[in-house]
Amino acid sequence: MDDGRAQDAGTWLDRQLARFLPRLSSRLRDLFGFLLVIGLVQAVFWGLYGSPLWPKPSSEPVDHISFTQTTLAHLPKPTPLAAGQARYEPIQLPHTECCKPSYLALKLTFDLPEVPAEGLGLAAYQQVDNFIILINGSIIFQRGEMTFPNQAFEAQQPVVDRIPAGLLRTGSNELVFITVRQGLPYTDLAPPLLGPWAEVRHWAEVRLWRFTDYRLLSGWTTFLVGLFAALLAFRSQQRRFALWLAALCGAWSAYALYGLWLDPPFGGLVRVWLFFAVNSLVAVALVGLIDAWTDRPLPRLQPALVAVFLAFITACALWPALRPMPEAYDGPALVWSWLSAVLGAAAAARLIWHFATRKEPRRLEAALLTICALCVVLDALGEHFGLTAGGFLVDSAPILLLALAVAFVQRNFTLFKSSVSLNALLAGRLAERESELAVAHARERDMVRRQAHDDERRRIMRDMHDGLGSQLMSLLLAARRGAVDNEKVAEGLQSVVDEMRLMVDSMDSVGESLGSALATFHERIRPRVEGAGFELDWQVDAPDDLPDASPRTALQVFRILQEAVANAIRHSGGDRVALKVQAQADGALVLSVADNGTSAAPRGKAGRGLANMRGRAALIGGRIDLDEDARGFTVRLTLPAALPEAGS
Repeated sequence: MDDGRAQDAGTWLDRQLARFLPRLSSRLRDLFGFLLVIGLVQAVFWGLYGSPLWPKPSSEPVDHISFTQTTLAHLPKPTPLAAGQARYEPIQLPHTECCKPSYLALKLTFDLPEVPAEGLGLAAYQQVDNFIILINGSIIFQRGEMTFPNQAFEAQQPVVDRIPAGLLRTGSNELVFITVRQGLPYTDLAPPLLGPWAEVRHWAEVRLWRFTDYRLLSGWTTFLVGLFAALLAFRSQQRRFALWLAALCGAWSAYALYGLWLDPPFGGLVRVWLFFAVNSLVAVALVGLIDAWTDRPLPRLQPALVAVFLAFITACALWPALRPMPEAYDGPALVWSWLSAVLGAAAAARLIWHFATRKEPRRLEAALLTICALCVVLDALGEHFGLTAGGFLVDSAPILLLALAVAFVQRNFTLFKSSVSLNALLAGRLAERESELAVAHARERDMVRRQAHDDERRRIMRDMHDGLGSQLMSLLLAARRGAVDNEKVAEGLQSVVDEMRLMVDSMDSVGESLGSALATFHERIRPRVEGAGFELDWQVDAPDDLPDASPRTALQVFRILQEAVANAIRHSGGDRVALKVQAQADGALVLSVADNGTSAAPRGKAGRGLANMRGRAALIGGRIDLDEDARGFTVRLTLPAALPEAGS
């Protein structure tokens, strides 16, 4: 059904209800509209069901051959020999036998004034498990096993056969049915249809199509739908709906298979139990499906349905062991009839309640589901009201498929339209969000850059104050007191120049490796060491790709090395300074400054210069070690494998 037409029809119905029922609330109008749709759909379905478009075979056009005598005999074995030797008693058809497993022989006598050239047609359907058909002692039908508990169920389908003219005779003829029944306690015998072959064949074509081809088609169709639903259950967000749909379609397919699987590997008792299990599962699954279909399931209803189903089939399996026949069958059959009727009515009531309490546009598919619910009730209780037993459930299978097709078309067309607009909306929102994120990222990046510049500016100001400022202030105070000579002025100015170079080098080394920074320090310090009359021994025993160092880290390393070199020049009394860079196995880096000083004064005592070096090393995660012996004095700076991050 076209989605737009369905919506237009619903809108038209709403306008009419609002026009003629202005005093009703919108919810009552929705409910009333749904009831109208149910009535319309039910009328259309049952109108078609009873019309020539839904063929129902009638035997009235057939020129019936009547039976002159009907007799019945109990057999020890289901064989033609036993039937020929049996003692028959007159009966009236239809006839019912109860209650133990039995073999019967039904003998029907009829007269022919003359034998038709094309023979006769026979259509038989007896409520037994299996049978053999004989005409004047010759077998014309025999299929499957006849001995219980391994009997086949060939009699569950109508048998239409042609009786050849050569087996008939003028005058009296005998038609014999040898039957077997086990499991179901009742053997129901009905008069077969006997008449001209052409007329019987024409009548039987429609009947056989409904009992075989139509049932097979319905079973396969519902099976494929159920398989699709079972696969969706693993991916769908509406998992319960998919599972109930799979259960309903599976039960529907099993119901169709029940009448087509005529030679199962089990006896009549198991087949009876399967009948109750399959039919009750259809009713249970229909209620569960509708409850999940509403998208607002009632609390604990679906678990209760599963519990009721399990309890019922368990009772059906145990009851025959506790009670004799026919009570062992009649009890579960009565419970099944009323349970299915109640569940079918509950399915319809659940739909009506949903429309009474919620705004729901899916009227058509809900109305189609009510047909399924009504067919469940009719199959369960139809026999009690004089209706044909069975058949409604199988006939309503296409209605379920139609409901699913309507639901799929409506939802997916709507979903497709909605998805297009939704994708456009999401794309617009995504672009807007990306623009906002880009602006926020640029703003954050600018803030970080400004923060870094502010931090670097404060660091430079602090270094100028602590380094250059203190040294220039010392020179200024000495000059004012007159306690300064050329050598001290030169040394002070040299310290100021060295401090300025350290600051410049530390700023230039941003983003460079520590190796490049040390090379710059080597270039700056060599002229000063050699100018003081010392020999500089520079050794690097480390890989070229030393880790990156932040400006602050490089500055602290420079100042430690500068302080160590200055101490060696001022206080060692030697003539050689060795600066060595060595990498350790754990990734740590050791920088050592050693002199060959001969000063008698101990230099390992805590002094201001050594305290400053230890403080600076601690700031960058390093450690200062001192080594003093007869060969000289050594300052070792050990740096960790992971230096502080750039900008820290």
